Order: sequence, then C-alpha cells, then structure tokens
Amino acid sequence: MVPEGRYVLTILPDPQKVQGRNPDATTGDLNLTAPTTLRGAGRDQTVLDANAIDRVLSISAAVTLTGLTVTGGVTAQHEIPYYDTGGGGISNSSNLVLDDVVVRGNSAGYGGGIFNVPGSDLQTRNTTITGNRSGEAGGVRCDNTCTFTNSTISDNRVINPGVWYRPGGFAGRGGGVDVRGRGVVTFDRATITGNSASDAGGGINVAPAYLDTLPRQVTDVVDVPVGTVMLRNSTITGNTSGTAQANCAKVFARIVSEGGNTSDDASCDLTGPDDRSVP
Repeated sequence: MVPEGRYVLTILPDPQKVQGRNPDATTGDLNLTAPTTLRGAGRDQTVLDANAIDRVLSISAAVTLTGLTVTGGVTAQHEIPYYDTGGGGISNSSNLVLDDVVVRGNSAGYGGGIFNVPGSDLQTRNTTITGNRSGEAGGVRCDNTCTFTNSTISDNRVINPGVWYRPGGFAGRGGGVDVRGRGVVTFDRATITGNSASDAGGGINVAPAYLDTLPRQVTDVVDVPVGTVMLRNSTITGNTSGTAQANCAKVFARIVSEGGNTSDDASCDLTGPDDRSVP
C-alpha cells in the first residue's frame, strides 16, 4: 500500500551498471523482482516520479499496479549497449497489469511510456498513457501480447533520431503503440488519439520483427499476416504520421475489426459491424 504523496527518486543510477540488463536494486529505477501488487491511493494522489534520473520501474515478475501515476522517467539503462534505452516509464519483462494508472511524461530511445520485452504480457484497465516521447514506440511497445481495455493512449510522440544504428523501420514509427511481436494485441473500448510519428503509424504501427525494414517491393507483394491487432468498440482518431493524418500502419500484419469502432481515415481497415469513419 502506497499512501498519498509524490515519491521522487533521488539516487542516481550506477554508471557501471547501465550497459545491458544488469540488475541494480540500490540505485536508479525501482526494481520489482517478486510477484507484487502496488496499490496507491488514486491516480492523482500517489505519484511515482523518477525526476529524470532513470526510468521509474523495472519489472521482472508478475506485477499489478493500481491507483497511481508513473512519471518523470528518462531511461539511463542501455539495453542495446552504448546506444539505446527502452521503457521510459516502465520496462516490463513479465506479466504486468495496470488498473486505474496514469503513465505520463516519460521518455526513452524506444517505448517512451512502456517497453514490453519479447515474451511479456501487458493488460491495462481504466488507464491513461499520455505525453510520452521516444525515437520509436512513443506510448507503448508490445513485443508479445497486450490488451488495452477502457484505456486512453493520447498525445505521445515519436521522432526519428536519424542515427546510423536505427535505419529505416527501426525508428520513427508507432506514435501511440508499436507492435513488433507475433502475439495478439487487443484494443477493447480504447481511445487512441492525438499521437504522432515522424515516419509511420501515428496511432498504431504493426510490423512484427521489424519486417517494415524490408523494401516496399517485397512487403507490397509478399504481405503474409504474421502479427494481429484486434479492435472492438474503440476510437482511433486524430493521429498523424509526418504532417499527414495516419492512424494506423501495418506490414506483414492484419488489423481485425470486431465492430463498433470509429476512425477518421481508412488506414485501420475498419470493416466490422457498426464501424464508422467520421471526418
């Protein structure tokens, strides 16, 4: 139980332990390594603030977060040694449930709000992921299964950093959510709005295993669906890629509508019952 208050991290990460996946329980981010339920007093009452010294939470066991805000994360740990950082707010390598949580104002090289590594699972309920920044996957990166229920993903930003080790589809994509695994990612009564990406997929980008790095001459001809996004009763509007309206982008993947969805362009393949496109 975490009472009302703003809990600010003050112990800087150990520079000797920021390359690769080195456990560092005494400095930098907070490490949850055993099954844990972390229950705050309410999303506006209990705030975990990394104060821009590192990410907020590193999770490697089954964890449930309820009634709190995760903010101020600027990742120091380089999962790609010497080059890039993942998971500005949360790095998840297990099974994570967010219930009535806000993930806001975090940044990283990829997964500005949340980075879910391959094999992990994320479930959100009544949760808001907003105002996060990265070079890829502004709000959330899904490398396996994710389910967003009654949740909002808004105003997250991706800007391609233009560095040599992130060519083509390795950067600039997935303003709201970037899907890179083969597991099913489901949006149920979700709202994805106001997100932007410099290169593709302002709201949702789906390209398992970075297959969008292949030339268009290949992906346009051999477009076998490997990844899957499911949409039901969700709203995907006002997302941009570059300067153009572009809610969704997909390569070697399919977006399946189960109906009741709303969009303001044709990029999300809304062909289910009661789907509608509004200006």
